[in-house]
Formats: sequence, C-alpha cells, structure tokens
Amino acid sequence: MRLVLLLAALLLPGLAAAQSITRDVRLIVPYAPGGTVDLLARILADGLGPALGGRNVVVENRSGAGTFIAMQAVANAPADGHTLSLASNGVLSTAPVLPGMQMPIDPDRTLLPLANLIRVPMVLVGKPDAPFTTLQGLIDYAKANPGRLNIGQSGLGGATHLLAARLMHAAGIAMEMIQYRGGTPALLDIIAGNADLYFSLLPESLPHIQGGRLRPIAFTTEERNPVLPEVPLAKETLPGFTGDVGYGVVMAAGTPPAWVAFWNAEINKVMQRPEVRARMEGLHWILVNGSPEAYREALAEERRIWGAVIAAAKITAG
Repeated sequence: MRLVLLLAALLLPGLAAAQSITRDVRLIVPYAPGGTVDLLARILADGLGPALGGRNVVVENRSGAGTFIAMQAVANAPADGHTLSLASNGVLSTAPVLPGMQMPIDPDRTLLPLANLIRVPMVLVGKPDAPFTTLQGLIDYAKANPGRLNIGQSGLGGATHLLAARLMHAAGIAMEMIQYRGGTPALLDIIAGNADLYFSLLPESLPHIQGGRLRPIAFTTEERNPVLPEVPLAKETLPGFTGDVGYGVVMAAGTPPAWVAFWNAEINKVMQRPEVRARMEGLHWILVNGSPEAYREALAEERRIWGAVIAAAKITAG
C-alpha cells in the first residue's frame, strides 16, 4: 500500500498538470520558418498533441533580435504551463557573458531550462564559384583582398556569430558580418550570389551541397562527418577550432514544478519514439540527455568554454 501511495504521489503532479490544460499550448520558435529549429518544433507539436486532451500545440515563429524576441515572449508569458519555446543553447549560455550584448531580458533569471533536445553539426559553406576551395585558401584570399568577403550570422551571441568572429580572429582576417533571421535566408542569399559565407547547420545546407549550389569548406566538429567524409575539419587548419549547436526547450521562470515534470516527461517520450529517432538520424541530429538537470549542466559548461573563447578573441556584440 505504501508503494502504491508513493507511486501515486510521484505521478499526480504530471496528471494534475495534464488535466489543467485549458487552452491550446504555444510553442515559440526563435527563427524563421523552414529551418532546423522550425522542423524540430513541428515534430514536437505533432508528437505532443495526443497528450493534451483535445488541445493543440500551436507553433509560433518569432524571429529576430538574436532570438531574444522569442525569449522575451516566453519569459513574459504567464507561468501557467501553456507557453514553451525552443531555444539556442549557445545564446542562453553566451549572451550574458558577451560584452556589449543588449538583452531585453536576463535569461538566467527569467527563463527555466526544461529539456535539452539535440546537437547539430555545423559546416562552413560558400558559393560554388568562390575563388577558393579550402579554409586555407579562404584565409589567403581574405588577406589578399581585405574587406572583400562577407559572412552571415543569425543571432548575436549564437553559434553563427561566435564562429564567424572566432574565424576572423584566429585567421587574422576581416570580413563584413551580415545579420539574418535564420539559416534558410542566409543560405538562399549565398545561392543567389548576394553573400559569401555562412556557418550552417548540416541538415539545412546538405541538400544544397549535394545539388552543387553550395560549396562545403570545413566542418567545425571534432571528427570528419561520414556524410561528407572528404570535407576537412576547421581544426586541421586552425588548431582547436571546433563548435556545434544545440537546442532545447525553455519556459518562464516561476513555472510550477508539476508543469516542469509533465512537459519534460512528455517531450522526452516524443524524442524517444523509434520513428522520431529514425527521423532525427536521417536529419543528422544528435539526441542528448533531456533532463532539466542535464540541460542546466550543459549550458553551464558551454558558457565556461565559450566565455574563454570570447575573452581570448575579444569578441563583442558590436
């Protein structure tokens, strides 16, 4: 009997939360439609629907301001379990320690890490007719033609911004940095010939690489990618140059623990489904530990690593 009561006590918070869903749930995406994060949101929304007693998960794209339009929206939402947001782990971990970063909210105080979800390999891509084919060739060209090249970034303090700034510092080159609302607009601009370079999520750029519309220059992973094994690593030219990107789910700070337990459990159920795992593998996503504790630890470790890089390279948001 004691065991039954204990199990009931453990299960009740989640059950109570599920029973108190009184309207559709918002799932905010901090990027434009069509990219990796948008797709992740729609996979989650479809998978979570059956657990909501007839209510829906409505995906809402709120791009801009280095993802902080979305972060502010979820931080300012009622802490009643009805608003979730996908988040760039890089932005959450590095924006607070990036000099000059103007943030409408303090993510450490206003957001609650709910579930870490995936990590995604990144690859530096450029135009197929660029006058270089390798990272060393890019560096040599940039030094011989100062200010000629530009490189996109889709969020101050995020991976695309930090990797671009780190590349310029490590290689001793200067490039114009262009702000985009997400990876898809940046890649389309390169394909159209209006931009030169971008550190892209592999799933977003791979079809264009395979179609000959983008040239892969270097991966920022620790090991060569089996999908494109001939593409070298950035660290082979610039020792220590690595970095990928991760995404998780956050809620407003102050959300009751029952909601945290409910949503964390439901999200992880979706991510562990065989068909979802198979789809993630096909998209080259890497599933990670989805507990709130592991998420907080991952963000702290990322802040430690990138904080050192930001200080050494004197990277700023300006």
